[in-house]
Amino acid sequence: MNSTSPSRSDELDRLAAGEFDLCVIGGGVTGAGLARDAQLRGLRVALVEKHDFGSGTSSKSSKLIHGGVRYMEHLEFGLVHESVRERALLLRDVPHLVRPVPFMYPAYKGQKPSLFALDVGLWLYDAFARFRVPRIHKAYRKGRVRELEPLLTQERLNGALVYYDAMTDDARLVLENVVDARAAGALCLSYVAAEGLLRGDAGAGARVTGVKARCVETGRVVEVRARAVFAATGPWTDQLLGDLGDGLPRKLLRPTKGVHVVVDRARLPVNHAVVMRVHKDKRTIFTIPWEYRTVIGTTDTDDSAKPEDVRATADDVRYLLDIANAHFPSAKLVAEDVISTWAGLRPLVAPDAGEGKKTASQVSREHELLTLPSGVILMVGGKLTTYRHMAEQAADRVMEVLGRAHGDVLTRQRPLPGAVGLVEGGDRAVQALAAELSRDHKVPEASARHLSRTYGVRARTLVAEAEGDDARRVIVDGLPQVWAEVDFAVRHDLAFRLDDVLARRTLFLLVDKDQGLGVMDAIAARMQKLCGWDAARTERELEHYQKMVEASRAWHGEERGLPRRIAAAHLRKKKA
Repeated sequence: MNSTSPSRSDELDRLAAGEFDLCVIGGGVTGAGLARDAQLRGLRVALVEKHDFGSGTSSKSSKLIHGGVRYMEHLEFGLVHESVRERALLLRDVPHLVRPVPFMYPAYKGQKPSLFALDVGLWLYDAFARFRVPRIHKAYRKGRVRELEPLLTQERLNGALVYYDAMTDDARLVLENVVDARAAGALCLSYVAAEGLLRGDAGAGARVTGVKARCVETGRVVEVRARAVFAATGPWTDQLLGDLGDGLPRKLLRPTKGVHVVVDRARLPVNHAVVMRVHKDKRTIFTIPWEYRTVIGTTDTDDSAKPEDVRATADDVRYLLDIANAHFPSAKLVAEDVISTWAGLRPLVAPDAGEGKKTASQVSREHELLTLPSGVILMVGGKLTTYRHMAEQAADRVMEVLGRAHGDVLTRQRPLPGAVGLVEGGDRAVQALAAELSRDHKVPEASARHLSRTYGVRARTLVAEAEGDDARRVIVDGLPQVWAEVDFAVRHDLAFRLDDVLARRTLFLLVDKDQGLGVMDAIAARMQKLCGWDAARTERELEHYQKMVEASRAWHGEERGLPRRIAAAHLRKKKA
């Protein structure tokens, strides 16, 4: 490890020697949010995550912070109210990471909902937010829609409504919660897997007193003693409880797969996140502007695969491209236009038998908080937008289990680390920060905007620590990420593996046209120096990342009738 962080051995020693009030299993957005909330309330918190923070479902979302217009169709008004309230808090308290995005909802003749029904529904949607939105929604007739979104099909178009929700970098939202939890005193470790429960007495039914955990990197096993244990393991929940010997008589989850594809913005330039209704299966798909790219997603299908094995298939990609082409016929998107895909499982609460058969899209996004007979507490269901509220409820339950008053909920007012000093000024303050980085540190304007929107005020530390011209040298031509971000990822943002940097700190796995393959050797060499890897470890990291890219491209082979492997010509040749 580098000199600016505690060594892995030291942190494992602290984990083994500590007497914690709470041990959280799972470092996705729910676990990270809970660790932060509970530590800020004065508890002694440990968090263990078997992979990188946010590497599961929490980095596989549509990256939207939204109230959920479609939830109103299912009369889930409580979920909408909760979501728009949390959206408002995030827009206020995390202005660098959560930004308003205009959504366009077109209405077509002979299809539901009609333009009038949409207008009524969006007035109600704005009212749920108490009209605290960047702009009130507005209706447009066909001619104006053509000006706003020139590529959108005009056939049978009546008009469209434009309303506002928000977008974020989901993996970084998780990371900032972890960084703040650690700053408050929580011990949060990635690549430490929970492998068993400690119990007060012999027997499977005894109360839980902690967790047996194994460091994935070193193999060291430690016992984490804690008065309360919380499982925030998303789609791994049923599997984890079975492995730990704390299962339930029925499965808690109905996991559904969500797939997204990424294309170059030049191939599908959209000015709004456009809502596309798929009437044959009653799905809502979006085309979302994402900096230099456009995202199309998401699917919603039942899937029984292990969460770590979930991938986009050729059918998934074809389905999304067909929908996009139906709404933007001049784009004529084909498989070769797809830069990357991502897929994840939503950990939805399994409906009770009495609720009847529901499609994947009809399953509620509500969350459920449970306490098992052993004392293990867990959360299932939920959505990215409401993570803070879910964490607050989880912390309340933990306090009750510990026999303590709930205490002050500081997460309602406390900004995340990158937003300190930006909250009052909002987006204007973020823009001013970008101008400061460009003016005072000679960072190119595109990179300065990227750094301010990614790191917030932490970008000042990043550029101050940059060696030579690293804050000005971009890693990939045409993209704004700079070399100093690799160093910052290791020194400050808890990156241990090559894919931590390429997939979740810089997002090259998703946005780079060759998914980081062209720069992975240079980034691995830089991390080798920072982390003290030997040559064998560096080679393992490169091979592991190659396999990640192969898996994300496996659908290409299906599309061409080939085995589930990407053509070797697209990958870096293995060294002899």
